[in-house]
Amino acid sequence: MSKASLSNSGNLILDLYKWRKPLVIFTLIASFFGAVVSSPLVMTPKFKSTAVIYPTTTNSISQALLVEHNPYRKDVLEFGEELEAERLLQILNSDEMQYRIVQEYNLFEHYEIDSLSEHARTWMNLAFDEHFSFKRTELMSINVEVLDKDPELAAEMSNRIVDLIDLVVKRVKKERAEQAVVILERRDDELSSRLFSIHDSLEVLRSLGVLDVSLQAERLTEYYARALSAGNVKGARALKKEFNHLAQYGGTYYRLFEDLELVQEQLETIRLEKENIRVELDAELTNRFVINRAVPADKKAYPIRWLIVVLSGMGTFLMTLVLLYIRQTLSTDHLA
Repeated sequence: MSKASLSNSGNLILDLYKWRKPLVIFTLIASFFGAVVSSPLVMTPKFKSTAVIYPTTTNSISQALLVEHNPYRKDVLEFGEELEAERLLQILNSDEMQYRIVQEYNLFEHYEIDSLSEHARTWMNLAFDEHFSFKRTELMSINVEVLDKDPELAAEMSNRIVDLIDLVVKRVKKERAEQAVVILERRDDELSSRLFSIHDSLEVLRSLGVLDVSLQAERLTEYYARALSAGNVKGARALKKEFNHLAQYGGTYYRLFEDLELVQEQLETIRLEKENIRVELDAELTNRFVINRAVPADKKAYPIRWLIVVLSGMGTFLMTLVLLYIRQTLSTDHLA
């Protein structure tokens, strides 16, 4: 170490000793005020309650359990990963979630916000962000944290948010399901009407003697060959007439029969989809795994009194030291 460095270190120590009284006095005063400001008389202590949840991989019971050979099928007992966690965070941060909590616990009154004021919603948003926190961890779980002056209420609201997840998701799914059901019902009516029309057309063909084109053609061919071999010209002519009659309506019969199978298949698919939607609406498959329920805290989380006192004392000490050094420097320059 150079002589200049030793000299500067020695001067700093001498200065600290020379300024010991103001440094100690101002540091003690600042620490005292920090203790007063952070006391329950000035700052209301708040307690934190935390619930820990994991997202599920799927909330569709029909896709997870009822649809066979589904390439997108997921295990309903498997924990969700990043994508599912982000979706769950979106639900937790939704306006509907905030609105339900604010209404159920009358938070305007609890936070002393005038609900009739012009900026009531803005103040409530700020208060909500200050007291409620939803954080994703590295392990893809989500912490639902609530701060409140009442530890019992903090735990209750944290657990209520966890329970509301399923209600919010079900409400969103119900809206979309109702729209889907309307579309499927309309398509069901159209296909049912088409099915009745096909049946009516087939009944007309049956009244004309067209019952089963393949079987009838096979039998007529057999009888025609027998008539020819037996020299029964009259019988062969009658069978030929039947052939022509069958040929006239056979193509129409085949087209109607193919349409019938196609419409029946589409109807079966639509009705199965409607049944799946009804299962989704009636099912109680949860959208989250609850790892830890929130419990009332027995120790306040805010303010951290000792930290406020220490930071107040250290900050004042450093500020006082800098001001004294500046004062000494200015005095030295003035004398010079």
